[in-house]
Amino acid sequence: MATVTRTVRIKAPVRKVFEFVTTPENWTRYVTSLVNVRNLSTKKVEKGTTFNWTYRMLGMNFHGSGKVTALVKNRKFGLRMEGNFPIEETYEFTSVDGGTELTATIEYEMPGKIMSVLANNKLMEKMNRKEAEAVLAKVKMMCEEL
Repeated sequence: MATVTRTVRIKAPVRKVFEFVTTPENWTRYVTSLVNVRNLSTKKVEKGTTFNWTYRMLGMNFHGSGKVTALVKNRKFGLRMEGNFPIEETYEFTSVDGGTELTATIEYEMPGKIMSVLANNKLMEKMNRKEAEAVLAKVKMMCEEL
Protein backbone atom coordinates (compact mmCIF):
# COMPACT_ATOMS: atom_id res chain seq x y z
CA MET A 1 0.00 0.00 0.00
CA ALA A 2 1.12 3.55 -0.72
CA THR A 3 0.64 6.25 1.93
CA VAL A 4 -0.03 9.98 1.79
CA THR A 5 0.04 12.06 4.99
CA ARG A 6 -0.81 15.76 5.19
CA THR A 7 -1.45 18.13 8.10
CA VAL A 8 -3.29 21.45 8.32
CA ARG A 9 -3.92 23.96 11.10
CA ILE A 10 -7.54 25.08 11.46
CA LYS A 11 -8.72 28.11 13.42
CA ALA A 12 -11.59 26.24 15.06
CA PRO A 13 -11.83 24.11 18.20
CA VAL A 14 -11.19 20.37 17.96
CA ARG A 15 -14.78 19.58 18.93
CA LYS A 16 -16.12 21.54 15.94
CA VAL A 17 -13.65 20.07 13.43
CA PHE A 18 -14.21 16.52 14.73
CA GLU A 19 -17.98 16.86 14.47
CA PHE A 20 -17.72 18.23 10.93
CA VAL A 21 -15.35 15.50 9.70
CA THR A 22 -17.30 12.61 11.26
CA THR A 23 -20.75 13.66 10.00
CA PRO A 24 -21.61 11.54 6.92
CA GLU A 25 -23.63 14.34 5.31
CA ASN A 26 -20.38 16.34 5.14
CA TRP A 27 -18.21 13.65 3.56
CA THR A 28 -19.20 14.59 0.01
CA ARG A 29 -18.67 18.25 0.90
CA TYR A 30 -14.99 17.88 1.75
CA VAL A 31 -13.89 14.75 -0.16
CA THR A 32 -13.53 16.19 -3.62
CA SER A 33 -14.24 13.05 -5.64
CA LEU A 34 -16.79 11.38 -3.37
CA VAL A 35 -20.13 11.45 -5.20
CA ASN A 36 -22.34 9.92 -2.52
CA VAL A 37 -22.54 7.95 0.70
CA ARG A 38 -25.62 5.82 1.33
CA ASN A 39 -27.04 2.89 3.29
CA LEU A 40 -25.45 3.75 6.64
CA SER A 41 -26.00 0.85 9.05
CA THR A 42 -26.48 3.13 12.08
CA LYS A 43 -28.15 6.52 12.57
CA LYS A 44 -25.21 7.80 14.62
CA VAL A 45 -21.72 7.09 13.29
CA GLU A 46 -19.77 4.75 15.56
CA LYS A 47 -16.95 2.26 15.20
CA GLY A 48 -18.31 -0.54 13.01
CA THR A 49 -20.84 1.60 11.10
CA THR A 50 -20.98 0.41 7.48
CA PHE A 51 -22.02 2.27 4.33
CA ASN A 52 -21.87 2.23 0.53
CA TRP A 53 -20.13 4.87 -1.55
CA THR A 54 -19.55 6.13 -5.10
CA TYR A 55 -16.27 7.84 -6.02
CA ARG A 56 -15.55 9.61 -9.31
CA MET A 57 -12.03 9.67 -10.70
CA LEU A 58 -10.83 10.46 -14.22
CA GLY A 59 -14.43 10.56 -15.41
CA MET A 60 -15.21 7.07 -14.12
CA ASN A 61 -17.48 6.08 -11.22
CA PHE A 62 -16.26 3.48 -8.76
CA HIS A 63 -18.56 1.88 -6.17
CA GLY A 64 -17.86 0.07 -2.95
CA SER A 65 -18.59 -0.41 0.70
CA GLY A 66 -17.00 1.17 3.73
CA LYS A 67 -16.68 0.79 7.45
CA VAL A 68 -15.80 3.13 10.29
CA THR A 69 -12.66 1.58 11.79
CA ALA A 70 -11.88 4.13 14.52
CA LEU A 71 -13.88 6.73 16.41
CA VAL A 72 -12.29 8.31 19.47
CA LYS A 73 -14.14 11.53 20.28
CA ASN A 74 -12.14 14.63 19.38
CA ARG A 75 -9.01 12.54 18.72
CA LYS A 76 -9.27 10.03 15.89
CA PHE A 77 -11.54 8.95 13.04
CA GLY A 78 -10.83 6.10 10.64
CA LEU A 79 -12.52 4.64 7.57
CA ARG A 80 -11.82 1.62 5.40
CA MET A 81 -13.27 1.57 1.90
CA GLU A 82 -13.44 -1.62 -0.13
CA GLY A 83 -14.04 -1.79 -3.84
CA ASN A 84 -11.99 -1.35 -7.00
CA PHE A 85 -9.22 0.37 -5.06
CA PRO A 86 -9.08 -0.20 -1.28
CA ILE A 87 -8.46 2.93 0.80
CA GLU A 88 -7.81 3.36 4.50
CA GLU A 89 -8.22 6.93 5.83
CA THR A 90 -7.25 8.07 9.31
CA TYR A 91 -7.85 11.57 10.66
CA GLU A 92 -6.11 12.66 13.86
CA PHE A 93 -7.19 15.78 15.74
CA THR A 94 -4.88 17.71 18.07
CA SER A 95 -5.75 20.85 20.02
CA VAL A 96 -3.17 23.58 19.36
CA ASP A 97 -3.50 27.15 20.68
CA GLY A 98 -7.31 27.01 20.72
CA GLY A 99 -7.42 25.64 17.19
CA THR A 100 -6.99 22.22 15.63
CA GLU A 101 -4.16 20.47 13.92
CA LEU A 102 -5.74 17.91 11.60
CA THR A 103 -3.59 15.15 10.11
CA ALA A 104 -4.96 12.95 7.36
CA THR A 105 -3.22 9.70 6.49
CA ILE A 106 -4.49 7.90 3.42
CA GLU A 107 -3.27 4.43 2.53
CA TYR A 108 -4.30 3.08 -0.84
CA GLU A 109 -3.55 0.38 -3.33
CA MET A 110 -4.17 0.24 -7.03
CA PRO A 111 -5.01 -3.32 -8.10
CA GLY A 112 -3.75 -4.45 -11.49
CA LYS A 113 -7.13 -4.03 -13.17
CA ILE A 114 -7.29 -0.33 -12.26
CA MET A 115 -3.58 0.24 -12.97
CA SER A 116 -4.05 -1.13 -16.48
CA VAL A 117 -6.70 1.55 -17.04
CA LEU A 118 -4.74 4.38 -15.43
CA ALA A 119 -1.35 3.04 -16.56
CA ASN A 120 0.80 5.44 -14.54
CA ASN A 121 1.62 4.88 -10.86
CA LYS A 122 3.36 8.28 -10.55
CA LEU A 123 0.23 9.98 -11.87
CA MET A 124 -1.85 8.16 -9.23
CA GLU A 125 0.56 9.19 -6.46
CA LYS A 126 0.32 12.82 -7.55
CA MET A 127 -3.49 12.66 -7.80
CA ASN A 128 -3.76 11.16 -4.31
CA ARG A 129 -1.46 13.83 -2.81
CA LYS A 130 -3.56 16.55 -4.47
CA GLU A 131 -6.77 14.89 -3.24
CA ALA A 132 -5.45 14.78 0.36
CA GLU A 133 -4.46 18.46 0.18
CA ALA A 134 -7.85 19.40 -1.28
CA VAL A 135 -9.69 17.47 1.46
CA LEU A 136 -7.79 19.27 4.22
CA ALA A 137 -8.19 22.66 2.53
CA LYS A 138 -11.96 22.17 2.30
CA VAL A 139 -12.24 21.04 5.94
CA LYS A 140 -10.20 24.10 6.98
CA MET A 141 -12.30 26.49 4.92
CA MET A 142 -15.63 25.06 6.02
CA CYS A 143 -14.76 24.80 9.71
CA GLU A 144 -13.31 28.30 9.86
CA GLU A 145 -16.38 29.75 8.16
CA LEU A 146 -19.08 27.84 10.10
